[in-house]
Amino acid sequence: MKTLRWFRLLPMLLSISISAISQTGTKAAPISDSPEAMQKLLAETAATYRNAKSYRINRETVEVVRGEYSTVSNRTWEKKAAAPGYRYRVEIKDDWGWSIVQSDGTTEWSWYPWRKQYAEQSVDRSADPEGLEPGDGGFVLWLKQIDKKLANGRVLAPQTITVGGRRVNCMVILGPPSPRQQPDPSLQEDHTYFLDRDSNILVQEQWATRSTVPEHTYSNTRTITYTLNEFNAPMPESLFKFVAKPEIERVEKFDSGLIALVGKTVPPLKLKTLDNKDFDLESLHGKPILVDFWATWCVPCRESMPHLEKLYTEYKDKLAIVSVSKDDDPEDAVRFVTRHNYSWVHLSDPRWESDRKWGSSGIPRMLLIGKDGKVLFESDGFDEVEEVKIRAALHNMDPSFPAVVGAKDVTKE
Repeated sequence: MKTLRWFRLLPMLLSISISAISQTGTKAAPISDSPEAMQKLLAETAATYRNAKSYRINRETVEVVRGEYSTVSNRTWEKKAAAPGYRYRVEIKDDWGWSIVQSDGTTEWSWYPWRKQYAEQSVDRSADPEGLEPGDGGFVLWLKQIDKKLANGRVLAPQTITVGGRRVNCMVILGPPSPRQQPDPSLQEDHTYFLDRDSNILVQEQWATRSTVPEHTYSNTRTITYTLNEFNAPMPESLFKFVAKPEIERVEKFDSGLIALVGKTVPPLKLKTLDNKDFDLESLHGKPILVDFWATWCVPCRESMPHLEKLYTEYKDKLAIVSVSKDDDPEDAVRFVTRHNYSWVHLSDPRWESDRKWGSSGIPRMLLIGKDGKVLFESDGFDEVEEVKIRAALHNMDPSFPAVVGAKDVTKE
């Protein structure tokens, strides 16, 4: 009898408990978000980054590639800090390298802690009126445009995830298909973004690429977690100023690593084409050249290809395009290029031999070379913005290329 009475009281006790939780101010996550709510949060999130006069943003990327014969994982740490007056610090570290760039507003230092070497130069104060470059570039620039980049995304069910030991109530957005991506029926790609609805910041991205062909075992997952987001807070000057210790050597330039090529004569480039013929970049001297370093396993690289095809179709009589594949197996590049019928010059560099003259860097990497053989500018990616820059640079070099309304001359920055 007592047991029966307990079950009769249970619904009432649950109701009282839920009411008490509600009165403490704890709110359950909504069952779903509307498209209007998504647009509102995206706008507020973009404003968080755009309105910041100073910031420190750290993120960790964990990437795992699984195939039929192997599994490869990599972890990368990126830290960016910027404050008015051209003060910035950009640090990138993974299994292969560790580089830091610092500026106190007057001097910029580039150094490699593991190699105990550094170089310095005067800060270029012409690029950004607010003096946040280069901390304001790369993924931070993307964050400032997140409302535009994800405007056509789709809201998924909300989730609560753990970031830095705290529980975060997130709006979850499935990113829109890239308009630059030519569909590959054998691969499925999903980009998912987690926005902290309480702080109006992006806290995590999840990128997944997987094979849809049963006979092909392949997946690539990348999780990017923003472990620090700090805006408009005081920052110590030591963050931006490099102090050389006695054991650290100053060099005029680094033997490896990214080489600054803008304004210089293009380095030699002699490689085999994908059909195993000798090629020398010097053979194209006298016409503008766009050099693209890429690989089939690089998603942004593949997304760049339709842009290159568009430029090639329009200007193939006046502009040479040379793509340099970094694939370990040249046949991977051959299959990709053949499938999409990309018919400009394609070279193979499986041993990354070009790094000795061009410097090692991430990919995609693109460089525009003028008719005189001087490098006009370079970019670490290719999207609508970079396409405009290339078109503007071509017109400024040769007015026979159409002008781009509203575009500035990036070659003079």
